[in-house]
Amino acid sequence: MKKPRLLDLFCCAGGAGMGYARAGFEITGVDVVRHQNNPHAVIVADALTLDPAWIAENFDAVHASPPCQGYTTMRHAPGAKGAPRLIGQTRELLQATGLPWVIENVEAAAGEMRLPVLLCGTMFDLGAQGHDLQRHRLFETTFPVAQPQCSHTERPVIGVYGGHARNRSSKHGGRGTKDVWDGGHKAAASKALGIDWMTLGELSEAIPPAYTEFLGWQLRAAMMLRLAA
Repeated sequence: MKKPRLLDLFCCAGGAGMGYARAGFEITGVDVVRHQNNPHAVIVADALTLDPAWIAENFDAVHASPPCQGYTTMRHAPGAKGAPRLIGQTRELLQATGLPWVIENVEAAAGEMRLPVLLCGTMFDLGAQGHDLQRHRLFETTFPVAQPQCSHTERPVIGVYGGHARNRSSKHGGRGTKDVWDGGHKAAASKALGIDWMTLGELSEAIPPAYTEFLGWQLRAAMMLRLAA
């Protein structure tokens, strides 16, 4: 059978796309910058300028991860001030396609998202070197998705951001101490996210493929039901 085609908007280095690929989709990414490490075909363009009719003609579903900097708790920090908040515009584009779609963003964007599902690394046993990965992300979808429960433990938490792997738990010595990892920051970050093809900078912005593989199988089930209706 021909693989369903998924358009991955704001694709960066392909973390989200890889999860959908593992769920059986053929991936094409779109980004304003061509990340050389992205393993999928990429169109260099502003995602919000795409014609929804062209999307509907060439793809079966869409994932979009609009920039999160305008929503994070660090949005007033130097370098993040004035960052765009594009969830609303992205939703309008996706709705115009008539296709099933997913919008992803950080927890702080909850006010602009509609009934999102929260995914966490502990739902997929992600982590590294005795640390759990949490990395909470929200996913607004046009199809039903089961909401798993977080499985947070007493173990310290690894955070991957700003080009580093961080021990985020103060009770485990995460603050005021040097973060030291076997094999270095990239090795720890790659293991934690389940990604082995990105730079540290790309890992800092990536979605673990386990998240979108989980969504991808449910998206495929929804698409089968849609075809059968």
